Amino acid sequence: MSNQDEFQSIIARVSSAGDPVNELRSLVVASGGHWSDVVDNALFEINFLGVAGLGYGAADAVEHWVQNAQRSNAVDTAA
Repeated sequence: MSNQDEFQSIIARVSSAGDPVNELRSLVVASGGHWSDVVDNALFEINFLGVAGLGYGAADAVEHWVQNAQRSNAVDTAA
């Protein structure tokens, strides 16, 4: 599996998960990253696989991470 295929698989996995926050959290932690368990109304930032997601609370940040990952993937596959 190529890096591009793996990246697409991760995007699909997070997007289709019943709990996208927990899914992305487990991927970040498994890769050796840190995940802060702060309250939902705090500014939250995710930087995973070179893609950032920012929002108020983890759910909002994960949603933005998925959107940014999809955009990044579209640009990479078009190149």
